[in-house]
Amino acid sequence: MVNTNRRTFLKAAGAAVSATAVAGCSAGPGGSDNTLEKVGMSAYVRGGSWITAYIEAARFYAEDLGIELEVRPNQQSAQKQVQDIRDFTNGDHDAILVGVWSTGAAEGAINQAMEAGTPVFATNADTSSSEIPLYVGFSNYDGGAASAEEMIPALEEQYPDKDNYRVLNVRGPQGNQSANQRSQGFLDVMAEQDNIEVVQTLNGEYARDVAQSTVQQWVNANGVVDGIYSGNLSMGLGVVQAMRNEDLLVPKGEDGHVVLTQMDGSPEVNPLVGEGMIDAAVDQPNYFYNPIAMQYMKQYVEAGNDDSVIPEVGSEVTADDLTIESGQHKGVEMWSEPIWEPGIIREQNGHPWFRTNSVVITQENYDQPFLWGNVWG
Repeated sequence: MVNTNRRTFLKAAGAAVSATAVAGCSAGPGGSDNTLEKVGMSAYVRGGSWITAYIEAARFYAEDLGIELEVRPNQQSAQKQVQDIRDFTNGDHDAILVGVWSTGAAEGAINQAMEAGTPVFATNADTSSSEIPLYVGFSNYDGGAASAEEMIPALEEQYPDKDNYRVLNVRGPQGNQSANQRSQGFLDVMAEQDNIEVVQTLNGEYARDVAQSTVQQWVNANGVVDGIYSGNLSMGLGVVQAMRNEDLLVPKGEDGHVVLTQMDGSPEVNPLVGEGMIDAAVDQPNYFYNPIAMQYMKQYVEAGNDDSVIPEVGSEVTADDLTIESGQHKGVEMWSEPIWEPGIIREQNGHPWFRTNSVVITQENYDQPFLWGNVWG
């Protein structure tokens, strides 16, 4: 991590230069000393309702805190994201939120911002920079593992007379870090099961149509399996369509049901869980990511860019330690249920990682208002 004393000095030095250049003005980069008033945010904006919830929650929470939030879509361009981070650094923003599009490309701009005394906090997609104070996001590996752990009892309940089970793993693109982690988490848990065979890993490219056609072709050529895991919501919905096309989509408990588990809930996924078509979906507390980051960002800036406000690596954070005040938005009392806890502080890429918990969506909770898919549906 960057040296705190040096960073504090740079921030103070920057404020001193501003004070000298503008007679009678003692304000720092954001218009005031050690206060969080204006934040720039660079994020991926495509991806439907999931990413809408992630960004809109940031706007709502900033509004509740009285912070001006400027969101710039990166337009799926690493170059544009780098330029936007540099613009925020050279402008009047007190801090920067970033969901990194291209890890390596953004590192230089992020380091420059940190050196200039404009702290950068990452959410959802991490940076390789070791300089940032905090990254907030869940664990893709743990999500894949949790999906496997949900599949095991579901297989035993659906097929109590079977001794062995055959399942498919539908993963995202090869080389994609989150896709690799989500797949490996599932495979590692299944490898420990003597009576479950992962007969094939199929590449669904994180795309609904690819997953649907790939799974349907595989089933036609090789026969029906007992369970299928999908690494994201789009592929999960593609698998559902494949089962529907093959007249295999029946609720759990009925003859012929194929056990389906997956990553992510959504406005489409949650009702399918309620109907028993999907057995379980491991969901992210996406609308908490930016509020958690902003809470620590505020403390960090107010403390003069002091790392001591960030929880230590190895510690556990609960709602007793971190308060995300609820607020009325979109007709619900948003953030009233701390589904992110416990947060486990790990180290990743040389900086602290606030690893949030995840939520397992089942028939018992699929309609609850704390699930983002039921708020942003």
